[in-house]
Amino acid sequence: KYRYADWNYTWGNAAVVDVFYVGVPGSNEFNLGGGYAFKRGGLVVTPLAYAVLGKEDSQRGIKVAVLVTFEHRGWKLASFVGHYVPVGGAPAAYDVMDTFDVTRTFGTRFEVGVQTGFFHAGGGWNQQTGPLLKVNDSHGAWAASYRFGSQNELRVGRVLTF
Repeated sequence: KYRYADWNYTWGNAAVVDVFYVGVPGSNEFNLGGGYAFKRGGLVVTPLAYAVLGKEDSQRGIKVAVLVTFEHRGWKLASFVGHYVPVGGAPAAYDVMDTFDVTRTFGTRFEVGVQTGFFHAGGGWNQQTGPLLKVNDSHGAWAASYRFGSQNELRVGRVLTF
C-alpha cells in the first residue's frame, strides 16, 4: 500500500536537490525541493523546502522539512521531519516524521536498531515504532523494518548510491 521513491543530490558546495514521490491509498504526492547541508563533524543538518503536487483533489502546497544525520563510534541516526501547508485543494496541513532511525553498526556491512515515525493530520496521530535491520554493500544498502502502532507496517527498501 505504501509507495516511496526518492532521488537527491548534494553538490560540493553543500547545495541539495531532493525529489520524491510518496503514495498511500487515496494520496499520491510528488515533492520537488532543495536546501543546504550544514556539516560539523559527524552531524549533518539539512533544512529543505518543497513544492508539493498531489494527484488527488488538486493538491498544491509547500512542505518545509529538516533532514538530520549523525554518525559517531558505530552509532548512526537519520531523521526526516516535515510540515505541509496547503496552498490549494486538499489535504489539510499535516506533520510527518518519516523516519527516525537509530542504528548500531556491526562489522562493515550490518546495522541493527530501531525505526520510528508518525503522521499527524486533523488531530489524528499515526505513530509506529519497530526493529530495523540494514545490510550495506558497495551499491548502497538494503533495509527492512517492522513497525508497530496504530497500523502495523513491514517496510523493505533499497538505497542506491552513485
